[in-house]
Amino acid sequence: MHLWQAIILGGFYWFSFLGVFDHSLNLLFYQPLTSALLVGLVMGDIPTAMIVGATIQPMFLGQTQAGWVITNDNAAAGIITASVVIASGMDIKSAMAVAVAVGIVMSQLTNIRMTVGSFWNALTDKFISKRQYDKLWLSTVIYPSLFKVILYWLPMTLVLYFGASNIGFFVNGLPGWLQNGLNALASLMPIVGLCIVASSIGKKGYMPFFIAGFLFAAYSGVSGIGIAIVSVILAWFDFRCQNKGEHLSLNLRSTTVEDAALSRRDLNWASIRMLSFYSNGNSYERYQANGIVATMMPCLRKLYKGDDDGLQEAMVRTSELFNAEDMTSALPVGILLSMEEQKAKGAPIPGEIISDTKAALFPPMAAVGDTLNWATIVPTTLALMCPYALTGAWWPALVVVLVGAVLCNSQAFFLMHLGYNLGNKAIKDLVQSGLINKVMSFFTVMGMFVIGGMISSLVSVSCPLTIATGKFSFAVQKELFDVLMPNLLTFIATMIIFFTIKRKNMSVIKVIFGTMIVGIILGALGIIA
Repeated sequence: MHLWQAIILGGFYWFSFLGVFDHSLNLLFYQPLTSALLVGLVMGDIPTAMIVGATIQPMFLGQTQAGWVITNDNAAAGIITASVVIASGMDIKSAMAVAVAVGIVMSQLTNIRMTVGSFWNALTDKFISKRQYDKLWLSTVIYPSLFKVILYWLPMTLVLYFGASNIGFFVNGLPGWLQNGLNALASLMPIVGLCIVASSIGKKGYMPFFIAGFLFAAYSGVSGIGIAIVSVILAWFDFRCQNKGEHLSLNLRSTTVEDAALSRRDLNWASIRMLSFYSNGNSYERYQANGIVATMMPCLRKLYKGDDDGLQEAMVRTSELFNAEDMTSALPVGILLSMEEQKAKGAPIPGEIISDTKAALFPPMAAVGDTLNWATIVPTTLALMCPYALTGAWWPALVVVLVGAVLCNSQAFFLMHLGYNLGNKAIKDLVQSGLINKVMSFFTVMGMFVIGGMISSLVSVSCPLTIATGKFSFAVQKELFDVLMPNLLTFIATMIIFFTIKRKNMSVIKVIFGTMIVGIILGALGIIA
């Protein structure tokens, strides 16, 4: 492979994780089938590249970035496999083994990225505290993008130029204890991220719903939309029980949006910014908070024009933890903008209410969005196009990109306007009637149940130990933990991490690094996997 080819393909790999321009488009190119087309264009052999991409794509159909649970790097597997087959004529199955091995190791780059992301959060806080809002583009967009050049572009270029097969054999040659430690770490880190979300919204009294969500998913095997549907039913039942006999009504026609401060153009540009910058500077500490800052900042500066203190308070609220899905997150963002507008106009809306609204709304939207877009629309389209790509045709990859981008991106514009208009109409009545607290309780129940279910359905911590004495052998996972409860070790790990995060004076950074150390040690010893 020529150096220029390795550099270009390394750039494509960087682009798949960039989170700039259009994050949904980035993630679409993260798939082996679509990335194979790029490899074919650069390597001059599109038919072979498409056949390779279509051959390995079924292996990765069930792997999404929901909850940032990334156990294998789809883009690395697609780019490396197609490149090796074209460059060396290696058998596809042999190349697949190499690519999967490299993909497992390179998926650890995401853990590095999400950990380093806390630095971008701190930088954002610094700019806000000094009211240097024009510099926020550095911490939310520019610096994270440049860091990814080092984290993604450079390693992929080196892997391809010096030979993916050689790198693959090197990876397979790593000590078994180190490979086990890295695999265990990949299982534990997503739990940390999701527990951070749960701890931010789960006030006292809501923990049973978190546990219920986990147990429901563990015993039923239901995931995604199924969990979301059950959470709505449970939240509605709790809502009615808590407010039995009360008259609960809201007249949405009592207010109008004729005096709205934000125009359709403002909202459309907010949608574009969200699609462009949503996940660029994310982290395990606050997830997409930096993307929300980049999304809402121009609108907030317009709403709080002439009120420097109010703007700073709003920016601080905006920089708090946020973790939803790219497109469906537009609904809570639209509602938040309408609440900030009412507060800027003098409505008696405490800042805590806006923060609580955000914390309660994004978990259900994350479950719905991840399931609808990245676990349904995109995988279904990929599955339908694989047979055509196996013929060597190039167009199936474009169909996946176009269908996914149109169906997914259109949601953002619709939900942004819907959330803003709903909030503008309803927020005054919600605050004055006290109904907003009841609504927040409804969404908190939903969020805790959904997050518990997501951990159970997306993460699996197991014990590979086997005790052998003479002719007798005892598989600890199969014959002990699986008998007691499905996904028991994941539940235990979740409870330990959750209550560690909830401890006073326990910073998120300490929990992240502590989990990394413990995960590698326990995995290296063969205790967990």
